[in-house]
Amino acid sequence: MTEGRIVKPLAVFIVVLVAILGGTFLLAVVNPGSSGPPDGQSIDGQSPSQYQPDAVNAPVDPEEGEISVDAEARGKRILVDTSHGNQVTESQLEPITEAVFEAGHTVEYGTSGTASFADSLGRYDGVLIVQPLGSYSEEERDALQEYTDDGGRVVVLAEPTQTRLSTGFTQSTTTVSFGANNATEQYGVRMGAEQLYNVDDAANDNNFKAIYASPSDDGELTDGVETITFDTAGYAVVNGDAEPKFTAAEGTRTLETRRTGTYATVVRNDNMVFVTDSTFISSSEIYDADNEVFIGNLLSFLLDGEAPDPDGGASTDPGFGAGGDTSSSAETPAEPTPTPAPTPSGS
Repeated sequence: MTEGRIVKPLAVFIVVLVAILGGTFLLAVVNPGSSGPPDGQSIDGQSPSQYQPDAVNAPVDPEEGEISVDAEARGKRILVDTSHGNQVTESQLEPITEAVFEAGHTVEYGTSGTASFADSLGRYDGVLIVQPLGSYSEEERDALQEYTDDGGRVVVLAEPTQTRLSTGFTQSTTTVSFGANNATEQYGVRMGAEQLYNVDDAANDNNFKAIYASPSDDGELTDGVETITFDTAGYAVVNGDAEPKFTAAEGTRTLETRRTGTYATVVRNDNMVFVTDSTFISSSEIYDADNEVFIGNLLSFLLDGEAPDPDGGASTDPGFGAGGDTSSSAETPAEPTPTPAPTPSGS
């Protein structure tokens, strides 16, 4: 190939390139405003506000504050039910246990030895029931009613029916439902059939299923609380003397049927409180919005109860929940005493 056959096409290419660059420069000088907007700048009809830079990092609820528990009376005891397939662990409730301990009270898990749930109730000032999947027997329902009638306090944390995916060699779905409607109905409340959601950014915690709820009544449960947030919220179906204390934010709908309404999320009937979510007590949610204030109110409510029979029950095991020796001090005393110890009721 000759030198001229190479140089000529190269010269043409250079001339064309110079013409293009020169034309671009002249256009920029003549019309400096014709260049495109910086990245993210709004263009009418093409760039919705939710995609603008200031909306990329959505504001989150501050995670601060502390759980404050009423410490006027000391030495109160809270029982956490673990005998009905309850979806809760001691590690999940560690922040609650610490707050109760700092206030001079104790939290105990499950029943020890051969003591049944019904027989153990009278020894406690408050009972916390978290998402039980199992139902309550007639004896247990009667014991709960008698317990609250006699001054004991009960808080039930429930969740709506959900479908969960299990993984492994094979995948399967499981429907998980609140199992204690037969126990809460005697207080005029039961868990609704559906989960709630809200797509309004001002009514959720950066997730359409993480809804906000606000007080609908005054009292010890709502004191100091403006907003609480629930990640897996349902709604309570109420009748009789049960009174809603919190309701979901305006615009909240049911997840399956898309129905709007006023949905009760916290309900009280005398010595029983029913909450339609249990995720707000987890470490990741406990300090969102005013959750820690609400949790403190719930714990104070429980600790304001009075154990109907503090020295009763089928077991006097001091290591409650630890599987210790369940023998009673009245069984075969080591040596005769002038005044034998009375046999604990229910033994």
